[in-house]
Amino acid sequence: MLASIPGQTMGVGVFSEYLISGTGLSRIELSLAYMMGTILSSLTLPFAGKLYDRLGARVMIVATGIGLGVALLLFAQAIILINSLHPLLPKFLPASMAGLAVMTFVFLLLRQFGQGIMAMVSRNTMAKWFDTKRGLVTGISGIFASFGFSGAPLAMNGLINHFGNVETILLMSVVCGFGMALLGWLLFRDRPEECGLLMDGRTKVIASEHATTPEREVTLAEARRTYNFWIFCLGICSSSLIVTGFTFHIGSIGLTSGLSRMDAYAIFLPMSAVSVISHFVAGWASDRMPLKYPLMVLVSTLGIGCLGLLAFGSFWPRTLVIVCFGIQGGVWGCLSVVAWPRFFGRKHLGAISGLFMSCQVFASAIGPALFGAS
Repeated sequence: MLASIPGQTMGVGVFSEYLISGTGLSRIELSLAYMMGTILSSLTLPFAGKLYDRLGARVMIVATGIGLGVALLLFAQAIILINSLHPLLPKFLPASMAGLAVMTFVFLLLRQFGQGIMAMVSRNTMAKWFDTKRGLVTGISGIFASFGFSGAPLAMNGLINHFGNVETILLMSVVCGFGMALLGWLLFRDRPEECGLLMDGRTKVIASEHATTPEREVTLAEARRTYNFWIFCLGICSSSLIVTGFTFHIGSIGLTSGLSRMDAYAIFLPMSAVSVISHFVAGWASDRMPLKYPLMVLVSTLGIGCLGLLAFGSFWPRTLVIVCFGIQGGVWGCLSVVAWPRFFGRKHLGAISGLFMSCQVFASAIGPALFGAS
């Protein structure tokens, strides 16, 4: 999950000011390119999910790591590519067309391999290895994921200040792209049965009345006709829409509210602490209660946090944003992993989660454009 950060909104958003000044695109045009690239990437995810079911986690994580590494190399050279395309464009086309085309393509690759496929493979692999302990394991992994995701903008901003924008992107290509491909080849396995094990680390079949994975393996077509799929999909995707737009434009929101760029990005560190706690609690609770209750917490705290954005420059409203967005972020991370195998089983998990990821990526595409237009 941490390796997907360069393709997540917090990994792209820290470069927004650099891209605006270097590409000549306006904030709305850059948001439009981001939206178009993200929407296009969302169209590929259902097919990627089916490939995951056929090829397994090991092959998919290696291919995705290589793809993300190449995408980041192109991202590092985006401004050079734009300047090279300018003389080739017909005179009747607007000057921003080259920038829009290049950035749309770059965002397509980053979002497809980062936010989309790598995140999907990581979540599904964890879900396939655990059943009755799935929520607990998700909560433990969330300790690292929440700190990583919430602290990434601050850490990456520090790397940019120390090394520069291009150098930071190249570093992410080596570590998060090609490095993750190597790590995935060494450590990833699709199912515990391939290693002579059973789910939850058992070495023999132990019947459990508390098992959460249904015996019936639901197909994608059947899942699409259920209430559970769409209510959880829409609830989780609402978080992606709002938080993505907020994160992508956090620098501009801070300046508009009278905060410095560093002060605006500083909210992510305490937010990560709240997210870690809520992720662990949600994971523990998800093994013991219906998942509708964590979903209610997610949408409630998301709505309250949005109210805090109306006076983001003041201390208490900003604190409200930190607490509420932190809580919903932790619950979001839990539900994204545990919901689909709980309701639909493991056999078609890739296809079902691929459709969910497609909806989530589409929602995240709309957020920055809406925030940019406002």
